[in-house]
Amino acid sequence: MALSAGNPRATRLPGDVVARMESFGRFEFDPAATGIDATDVWGELQEPFLPFAESDPGGFARALANAVLPAGGFALFGAARTMWNLIGSDFDDPAYRSVRTAALEFFRANGVPAGRLPTDDWLFWRKSHSEPWLVGNPPPAPEEARITPLAPGELRRIAQITGMPDSNVVHVGTADDGRFVAVVDAPAGDTDPTRSRFVWMSADTLHALYTGIGEVFQTPVHWAAEELRPFIPLPPSRF
Repeated sequence: MALSAGNPRATRLPGDVVARMESFGRFEFDPAATGIDATDVWGELQEPFLPFAESDPGGFARALANAVLPAGGFALFGAARTMWNLIGSDFDDPAYRSVRTAALEFFRANGVPAGRLPTDDWLFWRKSHSEPWLVGNPPPAPEEARITPLAPGELRRIAQITGMPDSNVVHVGTADDGRFVAVVDAPAGDTDPTRSRFVWMSADTLHALYTGIGEVFQTPVHWAAEELRPFIPLPPSRF
């Protein structure tokens, strides 16, 4: 349903607004998992709302908030990102803030790690919240961790991020200076399948390195070595 500036219905939302916002929210969160053709997103899920958003930003925000707040779920995130896209990143309105906060609370309640959030949403959350986003298990103490010492020259595979053939793979090894390093094996680029390796992080001990890796991962990845798993603080996200 297309809305145009010359259409008197341009300042009203379509009846399927919640479904559109849910689809857009899921696409914004994880495009590959939705099956939505990216070329259809603007024309079907964003452009129809542009005349209303441009002609009456505050009214658009209030109408969208009234539609999605009772529905909850991904529709909240879709609406928040729609306001960001169509009205502007500097838009500040109570209705927008309420939708944005509700979307983040939805993600938090479902165990989504902060690293999965858009940077601007994370900064928005931190401005008004001092408590931890999620609270996970602490890493095992050095004397409790079961980490096999590295053999000389060993590069140990400890994690694979996704189940896809082009997934990043994480190894640990020893640098020339004696520090321990995490090395990522990854495609050279989005259109270049040639794989290359780079040092991701380093630490004085394997325990400290595993702790740092776990803090970045936050939730389980596709595969992790048994000795790394206790260092990943949170259970899987529900999404």
